Amino acid sequence: MKKTVAPSLIALAIAAAGISTSVQANDWYLGAGAGYGQYEDIERNNSGLDEDGEVISLFTGYNFNEYFGAELGFNYFGADADTKALNLSAIGRLPLSERVSLFGELGALGWDTDAGAGDDGVSPLAGLGVTYRASDLVDVQARYRRIEDMGDVTKNNFETDVNNFMLELVLHPNRGESTPPPVAPVVQQAPETTYETRTVTADGSIYFGFDKSDLSADSRATLDEVARFSQENPSHQVELAGYADRLGSAEYNRKLSERRALAAKGYLVERGVAAQNIQTAWYGSELAEGQTEAERQRDRRVDAKAQATIEVEIIE
Repeated sequence: MKKTVAPSLIALAIAAAGISTSVQANDWYLGAGAGYGQYEDIERNNSGLDEDGEVISLFTGYNFNEYFGAELGFNYFGADADTKALNLSAIGRLPLSERVSLFGELGALGWDTDAGAGDDGVSPLAGLGVTYRASDLVDVQARYRRIEDMGDVTKNNFETDVNNFMLELVLHPNRGESTPPPVAPVVQQAPETTYETRTVTADGSIYFGFDKSDLSADSRATLDEVARFSQENPSHQVELAGYADRLGSAEYNRKLSERRALAAKGYLVERGVAAQNIQTAWYGSELAEGQTEAERQRDRRVDAKAQATIEVEIIE
């Protein structure tokens, strides 16, 4: 008997069972089969035993991927062989379509027979088959196995090579369960942003003493605000308009209002405002309205107006 081959085949099957690439989602299975065993040359020693008999099997396995799996099974060989056996096999698959695949089997069969004086041993096996996937749960398959040197002629009155033909039903409890596809994140559309051009201004007036064009502390404070606005708004323009009260000649008052406007401009330039962005005008006493001293005080002034355009973000 070729029992020396069996340990190598068992080691091969166990080692192969540890290989896993592209692992599927826990595709283990249970199966049962019934068929026919043909005991080759069982009568070569005039044993008088039947040449064939029924075979039944129960098995379980695991598919590591669509091409490779491992299988452990229990087998009963009936009639005069009266043999129970366990097999461990490596399974290789070749998908032909979405539902049909071919498979090959290589493994070892540990057997225990009650025939004759009884005996046990290990035999190599190889097989071929075809599988039809009836549903996610159920496969139907046909299998042929060749088992070498089962039995011992001196103990069991037979020693045979077995040709085993089976029809099998296989259940895959988890095959229909798959990880749901990832849910695409909901992309929230960013609100549409538009821009609107607006004009902003900074206004102020500075006042002077009678027949004066020098700047007071309050006047400089007001002009500082105009300068700060100009620095914060690069597109600025500044307008300075000088005035005088009605006391004195019109020509003198025009000159006085000019000196006042230019004094304000000079201070703004010192504070960093570009001279080309400053427009000056002087009106003398042309627009003066004051009759009393308090009213005339309001006429001795420079009106400063800073203006800029800005882009304002509008979110809709």
